[in-house]
Amino acid sequence: MGKKRLLLPFLIILSLYVYFVDLRFVLRGERPDISLLQSCDTSYSYRLTVTSILKNSGSYVREWIEYHRLQGVEHFYIVDNNSQDNLTAVLKPYVDDGVVTITPWNDIKYRDELLQLGVKTQQNSIVHVLAKYGCQSEWTALIDDDEFILPKGGKTILEILDGYREFGGIVMGWAWFGSNGHTAKPRTLVIETYTKRRAKLDRLYKAIIQPRYFSWMKTIHYPMFPEQYPLVTERKERVSTNWKNNHPTSDVIQLNHYKVKSWDEWMERVRVRGAAAGPHWRDRLNDFREWDYNEVEEREILRFVPELKKRLGRE
Repeated sequence: MGKKRLLLPFLIILSLYVYFVDLRFVLRGERPDISLLQSCDTSYSYRLTVTSILKNSGSYVREWIEYHRLQGVEHFYIVDNNSQDNLTAVLKPYVDDGVVTITPWNDIKYRDELLQLGVKTQQNSIVHVLAKYGCQSEWTALIDDDEFILPKGGKTILEILDGYREFGGIVMGWAWFGSNGHTAKPRTLVIETYTKRRAKLDRLYKAIIQPRYFSWMKTIHYPMFPEQYPLVTERKERVSTNWKNNHPTSDVIQLNHYKVKSWDEWMERVRVRGAAAGPHWRDRLNDFREWDYNEVEEREILRFVPELKKRLGRE
């Protein structure tokens, strides 16, 4: 009995050691390299795609897809994180037209093993999709369905990206929008309804990357690349792995983040929809007060509303 009592604490300590050592390697991005550099040629199927994970997004996804198609996105690689709403039905016409490729969460390779190692659902999904489909795209945006890319300076997204081809990817200034004082869900589009945001850009980023140079995912905010193909800001400065050292700008390109929306939509997100990012992430009702930024008005994206409404049949 004494030996068993001594063995149990030893096994617990050993398990914790293995877990945290491996987790440390994951967080430092030192997992096995899946770089596609040697396997990709330059005969891409698409110049610009989106890679994302969605959950119960049926009521929002058409606006998000049609907006980005308007911006030049040709294809969407979507991981469906066990949605229980009408997402599959809404996406079916896009799948039939060859615009969307859906990967069910249960099909993600090594998902359970990676979760045990601390690789979160969102990162796990992105790695899987890039390993399987990455060579099909010259560029892919790693964004969520509440994020809308806003090109600036009168250029398209691809015209902007043409100036960054020597880099692994470019990060976008992350602008957090609030509720605009709405309690109930409005009938208008997300991008026309919510025009007030936090004055400062978030110090975290999201990126548009060249998958052929991608090697691993340190976090969803920091895809990793070989030294010779760094991740850079719009000013072509290397992105720091320490978010505290980041000084984001959005003179060239910006990512509008409509996380909060109205109070009713936030309650639905917390109580019904859940977070696509996975079980490690739990939005709380009280987070609304913290993230409901309405400090400055920004209406630049509204120039795309008339054409977007035509695409959606909502003129």
